[in-house]
Amino acid sequence: MYHYIERRNKPRTVPMQVLVLGFSRTGTSSTRIALEKLGYNETNHGFTVATRPLEMEMWTEAINAKFFGKGKPYGRAEWDQLLGHCMAVTDMPHLLFAEELIAAYPEAKVVLTTRDVDRWWKSFKDTVGVVLASPEGEFSALLESSGDREFWFLAFNAMFGTDNVTEEVAKKRYIEYYEEVRSLVPKERLLEYRVGEGWETLCTFLEKDVPAEPFPNVNDTQAFLELLKQRMRDYQMGN
Repeated sequence: MYHYIERRNKPRTVPMQVLVLGFSRTGTSSTRIALEKLGYNETNHGFTVATRPLEMEMWTEAINAKFFGKGKPYGRAEWDQLLGHCMAVTDMPHLLFAEELIAAYPEAKVVLTTRDVDRWWKSFKDTVGVVLASPEGEFSALLESSGDREFWFLAFNAMFGTDNVTEEVAKKRYIEYYEEVRSLVPKERLLEYRVGEGWETLCTFLEKDVPAEPFPNVNDTQAFLELLKQRMRDYQMGN
């Protein structure tokens, strides 16, 4: 389940071509699968990071440097080490570094997955929010057992600027973040995208042929919770 892959001091092996920088719970998992079907291998996602402790160590360094003034901020050299095997990225913790990644990879196209803020909040509250709101609850205890809890609480604290993620705080940050990304990317490099639009919009922007198969649709609320439970069961069986 866990992969101890050393990224430090490794060179970039593939070009970074797509940055998917929408918030978690805006179709990032479906978009990841779609991009890999279009040939963007590997598309790094938070679920992948969660299985690679050595990557989490580097992400922790980057988060602490940017948000908490501890250590040296990551630049192109560090991003190439951490993400040198990736042609695309999506989801947390990548979106915490939207400005840095846009600057580091000016040739990459930016896809901003989005959805109505009220629908986003409901999905977030019923998935990630279940963990964040219950430090002593079932999911947090399971995360603690696998060693992931500290990392994800740090990441979402950086994302929202607080441990107390209320509806007001979350929606305000969501709206602010999208405005920030729009201000950072030239219009010709930016696609604001809802996964319900399917292949055509995405493929036109990326200049790819439209696959014959249906657009992937994964990781709804129930699937998210079941995946988390299964991941923790796998961890406990291996220990």
